[in-house]
Amino acid sequence: MAVAGCDRLRVPVNSSIVSMDILIPPRLRSMLRGSAHQERPRMLTATILLLLCTATPTDLSPLEKAVRSGDSKIVEQVVRAMAKGASAADMEAVIEHALLSDKPAIENAAIQGLNKLTPGPGLTWLCTQAKQHPRKQVRDLLIRYLAQRKDVDSFKAVLQGLYDQEDSVALGAIQALLKKEHNGAIPHLIRALQYQEDRDRDLSLVAEKLRNTLSSLTGADLFAASEWDALWKSNRKELEKKKKLDPAKIVIKGTGVKIAPPNFFGQELVSQKIVFILDTSISMEEKDPKPESTGGEKDAGKGEGTTVGGQARKRGGSDSDDLPDSRMRLRRVQKELKRMVRELPKDFQFCLISFDEDVELMSDFLIKAKPDQKRRAFKFIDRFDPRGFTSTDRALEAAFKIKGVRTIVLLSDGMPYRAADPIDGAALLDHIETINRFEHIPIHTIGFRATAGSASSFLQELSRRSGGKYTEIP
Repeated sequence: MAVAGCDRLRVPVNSSIVSMDILIPPRLRSMLRGSAHQERPRMLTATILLLLCTATPTDLSPLEKAVRSGDSKIVEQVVRAMAKGASAADMEAVIEHALLSDKPAIENAAIQGLNKLTPGPGLTWLCTQAKQHPRKQVRDLLIRYLAQRKDVDSFKAVLQGLYDQEDSVALGAIQALLKKEHNGAIPHLIRALQYQEDRDRDLSLVAEKLRNTLSSLTGADLFAASEWDALWKSNRKELEKKKKLDPAKIVIKGTGVKIAPPNFFGQELVSQKIVFILDTSISMEEKDPKPESTGGEKDAGKGEGTTVGGQARKRGGSDSDDLPDSRMRLRRVQKELKRMVRELPKDFQFCLISFDEDVELMSDFLIKAKPDQKRRAFKFIDRFDPRGFTSTDRALEAAFKIKGVRTIVLLSDGMPYRAADPIDGAALLDHIETINRFEHIPIHTIGFRATAGSASSFLQELSRRSGGKYTEIP
């Protein structure tokens, strides 16, 4: 559409991926051109502002249109077409518009479309970006994609991810190699474990996941990198044939000494950056009989527990008022939590979060497990008071906002619930899975045997989706 008194100028933007039509009045065009005897600096700011205000995007690329449509099938088709003989610029466009869309369905569609990518400049560019791109979510997605390929360059790029500066990307690389089940990765996993040990990160989450992956590939259960290296050198032929070793026949004369990690209600805490989320809702006021007093282990799992609303039901078999305060759920949690905090190694960092209807943080960031901070934690624990509903969603959101967290431990006796603002448990599970997709934070959950049922099902599913473990308190 023509505009009276204005000229239309077409200029490239963003490396020619998008172009803009700029409407420029003749007088402004003259100012931009200037002359030998004119001064322009004083008009620069006004000129830039006017250009930005009058610019309108035109001629979107097929990929941009597909992403804007939100149709993942179309995105996959467009990326598949671009993958044939792709250039570095083509793959940069896929990164810019699809992998950085912050939409899981679009991201996955783009990854699927890249399956037709043949070796060439485009693949070389993706391998480079898997190591160098400034956004960790791009590196994570590219490592996931490259792990599906069989070419050497892609495999090397995935292995390089084991040393990424972001633990989340390294965890993604470990997970990708585990799914690939390629025993050629074993010596590289061992070197990556040695890299962690050399930096005094024997109990880091990355080190633990490396050991777990090595165990899965070999059938052995060792600790130090030196032990794994000895195992590889003495059993290389068998392991290269994807044969798992018999643990009973493994004799290793390594120098590694397994470090016993701290634990919370029996759940080992193999991570040096942990956030604990503790339920202090009204149902935590309930007292549970010891398993042996209700007929032993056989009947221990038949407690009536809590309703979906998080409120305690009446118990048919015994009167909880007759039980000592030591059997109150919250008192048991306080006692065990203090013991665990007391035993945390000084190189651990942690944070405590309590929640009922509201959420309270001991700190907005991780704190080192030093004596003064442990005393601070004890005071925070002493303030626990059972009341209100169960805002599990708000507590989890708060935990994910704590910078540097690598493991979350959630203890609760009920389903997420608020009367005035209902919580959809299934939607919450999906939401946490989405925000955790580039963090790879395991969420270990702890429930009570007396509240087995919908509550434990929710906790088990939350831990399963995040790669954590579920523990049940008798």
